[in-house]
Amino acid sequence: MRVYNIFLVIVTLLCWGPAALAYNNSKIAIFYPEAKEPYRSIYQEIVSGSQAASGTETQEVELNEYLLEQDFSSAKIIEQLQNEKIDKVIVLGRLGFKLAQQLPKEFHVVSGALPITPNGISGISLIADPAYLFNYLEQVAPQVKKVHVAYSEKSEWLIAMAKTAAKAQGLELDVRKVTSTKEAVEFYQQLFESNISAQDAIWLPLDRISSHDKITLPLILEKAWSREVVVFSSKPSHAKRGALFSTYPDNFALGKHLYEMVQELDKQPEQKNFAALQSTLLAINLRTAAHLGLKYSSEQQQQFKLTFPE
Repeated sequence: MRVYNIFLVIVTLLCWGPAALAYNNSKIAIFYPEAKEPYRSIYQEIVSGSQAASGTETQEVELNEYLLEQDFSSAKIIEQLQNEKIDKVIVLGRLGFKLAQQLPKEFHVVSGALPITPNGISGISLIADPAYLFNYLEQVAPQVKKVHVAYSEKSEWLIAMAKTAAKAQGLELDVRKVTSTKEAVEFYQQLFESNISAQDAIWLPLDRISSHDKITLPLILEKAWSREVVVFSSKPSHAKRGALFSTYPDNFALGKHLYEMVQELDKQPEQKNFAALQSTLLAINLRTAAHLGLKYSSEQQQQFKLTFPE
């Protein structure tokens, strides 16, 4: 019987390899840049979300925090992780993503707190999931039946998601791929010269080419105001500037989702996961809403995390 047990141990080691002994499954490392406010608080909220998620596990999980300096050494970090027997890693921000690109395949890494696009690294983008945007649209402007959007090649992955989400919600989606801000401006000018109505809405994705803050946005807000057309945006600051609504991240919930993703990746390391942001909060411009003739009950307004004008 004893020989049989030893045989089982040997078979297990051969199947799982040295990593089965090398790493501690109850440890997760989370790296984020050393930053000033408000970014420091944002990172801390995300970390708190991950810590809260770790507290729900049946087995105690230790979450280790590390600050990343601008001139960090990936070699030293790799050595430190190996010495501490940690192979599950959450990285935040641009520096964190830079680290993720330099970590070898033995580590299970997820990236967050950055508007990333699909890139071969598991993570959650700060770019809002279109399904959640369209759900908010239905809540605050239920009369809208058609959504217009210009996008560049970098946002193609997002538009593919938007088409599926729009179909599921019964919305018509009018999309225009552009290669320059000038083309985006031409698209929106043509749109406002058409028979656009209160049943139309314009969506501004997080796209530097098609949704330029200094060129496209002012034009759209001015024309939409005069034509009483809904404008909604994936960029948090746009509601303050006059869009009917925009979304911003729920950092605590994002931390929980990143924790869940790295645990899933640990179980299925070959299954790379990438998601648009689903942990969103709603910001509404009540002045714009009033101009559009939209009224919200006190119960609805309790669901708005931010309202403008403040």
